[in-house]
Amino acid sequence: MARPTLLFCGLLSFLLSCGERKHIAIWEYPEISPSPEVQDYFGTTVIDSYHNLTDLEDSLVQNWFKTQDSLAETYFLNNDLTTQFKNRFHELEGRTSGEVRMIRTDEKGNYYYLRYDEDKDTDVLFYREKGGNLETELFDPSSYTNEKQNISYLEPSYDGTKIAIGFDPQEEFTSTIAIYDVINKKFLKDKITHINPDFGEIEWLPDNSGVIYLYFPFVEKSDPKYKKHSFSVVYYLGDNPEKRTPIFGWDKTLEIASDYYPKVKIGSSLDSYIVGYAAKSGIFYDSFIAKITDVKLGKPNWKPFFKASDKIYYNQGEIREQYFIYRRATPNGNELCQVEIGNPNFNNPLILATGSRENPITQFEVTKDHIYFVREKFGVEISIFKIDNQVNITQLSPPFVPGYASFFGESVAHNNIGIGMDGWTSNYIRYCINDEGDFTNESILDSPQFQEFKDLVSKQIMIYSHDGVAVPLSLVYKKDMKLESNNEVFIYVYGAYGESMSPFFSPTYLDWVKQGGILAFPHVRGGGEKGEEWHTQGMKELKYNSWKDLIACTEALIYKGYTRKGLISLYTNSAGGITAGMAVNERPELYTSFIAEVPRMHPFGLESATTASSTSYIEYGTIKDSLECLGLIQMDPYINLKQNKYYPATLLMPSNSDDRIPLWDSGKYIAKLQKYNLAETPIIMDIDYKSGHENSSNYDAAMDVNARIFSFAKSNMRY
Repeated sequence: MARPTLLFCGLLSFLLSCGERKHIAIWEYPEISPSPEVQDYFGTTVIDSYHNLTDLEDSLVQNWFKTQDSLAETYFLNNDLTTQFKNRFHELEGRTSGEVRMIRTDEKGNYYYLRYDEDKDTDVLFYREKGGNLETELFDPSSYTNEKQNISYLEPSYDGTKIAIGFDPQEEFTSTIAIYDVINKKFLKDKITHINPDFGEIEWLPDNSGVIYLYFPFVEKSDPKYKKHSFSVVYYLGDNPEKRTPIFGWDKTLEIASDYYPKVKIGSSLDSYIVGYAAKSGIFYDSFIAKITDVKLGKPNWKPFFKASDKIYYNQGEIREQYFIYRRATPNGNELCQVEIGNPNFNNPLILATGSRENPITQFEVTKDHIYFVREKFGVEISIFKIDNQVNITQLSPPFVPGYASFFGESVAHNNIGIGMDGWTSNYIRYCINDEGDFTNESILDSPQFQEFKDLVSKQIMIYSHDGVAVPLSLVYKKDMKLESNNEVFIYVYGAYGESMSPFFSPTYLDWVKQGGILAFPHVRGGGEKGEEWHTQGMKELKYNSWKDLIACTEALIYKGYTRKGLISLYTNSAGGITAGMAVNERPELYTSFIAEVPRMHPFGLESATTASSTSYIEYGTIKDSLECLGLIQMDPYINLKQNKYYPATLLMPSNSDDRIPLWDSGKYIAKLQKYNLAETPIIMDIDYKSGHENSSNYDAAMDVNARIFSFAKSNMRY
């Protein structure tokens, strides 16, 4: 990571022991005076002790953050374990040198992908025809401009003649999309700006003549309208790049809130309809539908389609001929449904397949003649099915039982489809599925073998939480591991937005197990492991279930003899900061270290901020509702820190350029924790001054971050 260097004296003095596992520390943290703001919300007093840190333009505040970051830099420079982890991680991940990523296909089945060039330290864009083995270099970003630009987005046109290429926006919210002519191997003059693909991607028009994208008119963080009042526009190739025709969400007739994101979806070159979504935080949106012919004329006649109350997953709907096929949430594990577009009856659809609470349907895709879907048992065991035109369901037999799977290459224009699969201990492999349901290796990716991990195993156990609800807990460990109290545990938890903690293969993480530790993944409420109900039980005023599930899983690891107090490190990221942070607040003695990347540590502060440009209140609650406001206060790790307690070693890793969670969110928590902590444990904040919320760091920077995370966890184990 590129971080500013700031010299300081007297901030840190510590001596690592010869075992590199313990240290004697005297912590003198950067000083900043509290500036309390006291407010009353529905009879509850809220004290924001470090409200002054909200002013990120204040030079004193900026210097305080820079000095905090320098403290973290000094800590890791003097920690030999960080170098040891980094060297091991580089060796492990180096086996995938030249690895392919960001694989895309057009409707002809041709491939477009990035391959890392180690000599140039950049990803190069390649092309490969369907069924061929010869890859052709299309574009080397190192030769594009004098300034190095990393590719961050790809989207080919349906016919494969053009591809939209996005570049890393660095510290900016929006990026630039250029259009590359695949046939003539050159860029067109078209440039698309004021776009953030994380919020609204490029949608090619069915005839490939142009694109639709979500346009952000206000992109400066200091602007009160930042990220608000966005709308979808159509742009035709060859036009003036500043000529954008608004087609969805730009006026008030559809009554879309200014902080929502009016984006659209086109599924294939055969689509005659376009679906518009009033996107926001959460997974259920109001939607509208229009004819593509009207959209191209710039005069769409949007009609209401389905409502958020219909519980239809926004990203799980496809148009095939006159039908709309979709996945909807039910208390018993979701359903696949179908309605006629001309006369949609979402209250009484044709039900194609159903799931269960323990084994919900989590995704599906549609091809010309088939529908493929996945059931996911407790978030970690995948089963794959196919539905034919007579609605007959067949279970497919993949080469191994995956813990995670994701479809690719599908379109209603053909029957080609593939699926990528991996697990806690199984490397990621992509397979093509033929009409008979047979799997063949796609052979685009080179999946290296890791023989050192062949003796690692995984299992899932059920833990009963504070209210008797069974919570799945996934464990990864050595096959011959003994159940004894000296096992070091690294817990990774999330629990928000209905996202499941799905298995993933990571040599970096598995190295922890190879060195004798245990990986633990609690599937707490707030996630989606047991369907939408599992999510809602960890939302808003019920959010406490998330961290109490985590506490129950941690206690179970101790009770069952996997480990003991003093040997448990807790890691999370983003929204998981609430779950992990509140678990640490309530039971700090359970954890020896707490590590969080771009975390949300002060949700109440974000919802009460006058500059808030987020719809996260849909997940956490709003200060405008008495019950939800009380829930927000109760779930806020910063507000609920207590004086004179012994807290674990803490490492927060926020981003200065985070467009979702401002830097003061972590800063307030760190300032208060440094003041309140009685233990001689490091409380540090390692700030990324380059990347945003979705980390786009290069290979070396990613290894550096992981080395810091795991070395911090290891260094603070207490025997």
